[in-house]
Amino acid sequence: MAHRGIIGISILALAVAGCRSDEPVPPFDPGLDHFPIAVGTWVEYQVDSVWRDDDAGVHDSISYRLLERIEEHYIDPAGRPAQRIVRYVHDADGQWAPRDVWMSTRSAQYAEKLEENMRRLKLSFPLREGRAWDINVYNTAPALEVAVEEVGMPAVINGTHHAATVALRNTVPPNPIVTRNYFERYARHVGMVEQRWTEWDRQPVYDQTGAITGFTVRGFDLRMSAVAHGN
Repeated sequence: MAHRGIIGISILALAVAGCRSDEPVPPFDPGLDHFPIAVGTWVEYQVDSVWRDDDAGVHDSISYRLLERIEEHYIDPAGRPAQRIVRYVHDADGQWAPRDVWMSTRSAQYAEKLEENMRRLKLSFPLREGRAWDINVYNTAPALEVAVEEVGMPAVINGTHHAATVALRNTVPPNPIVTRNYFERYARHVGMVEQRWTEWDRQPVYDQTGAITGFTVRGFDLRMSAVAHGN
């Protein structure tokens, strides 16, 4: 019986030893570096935009280069560390000319941007597949819920390879009247490298009998993709 006890203890010790690992546990990574905040960080984008308003007789498009650069750190009115972002476009001489100023702020839980005076919740940390939030939770625009659908995936944008990116997409599918498609991709140490944002509102046109004869369309399609970056 004593021998059996010794054998049992030995087997238990081996089992415990087999469960131990000398491999280091990787540190927890919430994904903060997908939203850089260092002064001097910049991204240049190719921007292609189409907009349409049938009631106003407007249907136009534009393509241009846009550069976003973090110019300085400061403390925002809420007492939070923030960044001033200057956005530049090419002028008639092909030189970068300031267009407007945006703001951003990042904490361990969120990343926000003040875009055209619209405060938007751009990222919610930690970045995990399925994590969802309303981009417009801090403004008066209609809710726009997005969810993370890819984490750590490589991507090639305009010939540049990004080893690790995070992608997010709106969760509410379009319907016959309203089309809303929103997609963004963020690369580690770079920031946003791709955006596709489409919003169309189609309203039926009726004849005197009440039959639908067509639709009037109002909305836009915006596409941005990074062509260069640095810091």
